[in-house]
Amino acid sequence: MQGFRLLLLPFSWIYSAVVALRNWLYDRGIFSTYKIPGPAICIGNITVGGTGKSPLTAFLANEFQALNPVILSRGYGRKTKGLVVAAESITAEAIGDEPMMYWQRFQHKVPVVVAEKRKIGVEWIQKNYPNSLILLDDAFQHRAVSAVCSIVLITYDRLIYNDYTFPAGNLRESTAGLKRASLVLVTKCPASLSTIEKQIIIDRLKFDSDKVFFSSISYGQPFSFLTSVNEWKTVSDVIIISAIADPSQLISHFSGQATVHSVRFADHHTFDASDIQKIQQKVANFAHENTAIVITEKDAVKLDKWKEELAQCGIPIFVQPMEITINNEQIFTDRINDYVASTNERSC
Repeated sequence: MQGFRLLLLPFSWIYSAVVALRNWLYDRGIFSTYKIPGPAICIGNITVGGTGKSPLTAFLANEFQALNPVILSRGYGRKTKGLVVAAESITAEAIGDEPMMYWQRFQHKVPVVVAEKRKIGVEWIQKNYPNSLILLDDAFQHRAVSAVCSIVLITYDRLIYNDYTFPAGNLRESTAGLKRASLVLVTKCPASLSTIEKQIIIDRLKFDSDKVFFSSISYGQPFSFLTSVNEWKTVSDVIIISAIADPSQLISHFSGQATVHSVRFADHHTFDASDIQKIQQKVANFAHENTAIVITEKDAVKLDKWKEELAQCGIPIFVQPMEITINNEQIFTDRINDYVASTNERSC
């Protein structure tokens, strides 16, 4: 696989050149950037695949409740176009799986807006939710808008200094793009990560050490998907159904407790009848009375329409909540507060 990727290097050089030119045009002001006048935080990465943006976005929405957060997303994978605002009867098909997950997690108390053109979304939010904190989910490469604070996420197992740009590697742009970031968060770190290892990573990132933070994923108590009656109990077999970029940590989490069987789909996959049949077949092959199905919160919002069919599997189905745990969390949030406060001062 590595050898095949190296064959793609010429295409990566072309891709890098195009992205570098685009960034240069934005840096020189030839392409215009709308600088959001109020408090706004951009959550993004410079790699393809899952880095933990959704858990961080949820963390920030919860941490900064006093600033009236509004989540703005592109709404990847949705079947609608233009600006859509989450409302009581909204579906994942209308706004996308991640925005729907935010909408449900915060019980409709945090406004969620989707728009391909983030500037249109920002202007709508500023008109309808003045004095709010805008959280731009996955917008680091969307340079048509600029937030006062940009947080770039990098996964511990795919550190960017060991990678190439797409398609030979996983980088959306060269590592030079990191200079636009306000803070860097290394995600999915092992609990055993030492201070020396952290310093090596910081040195190789060539980023201000005071602005690099480390985090890990933590898992809460699974809750029932089909009914509020079932409570999670330890089982001998777990069937994990996932349509996320990287389910490896979720699989690893359960591997220490049970025999794990995985049914994996592409990230943001929209489930159809054939997928449900595939799941039912997997259950028929491997399930017994001490088996449970586990799904992610992101997938739960898309599988909701298939509850009746999934109930026919005859075994309990649980949703596994996921949180981000940030080392030196108070310092991290203080840094963000400093950026937000500077915006408020300029707007006075």
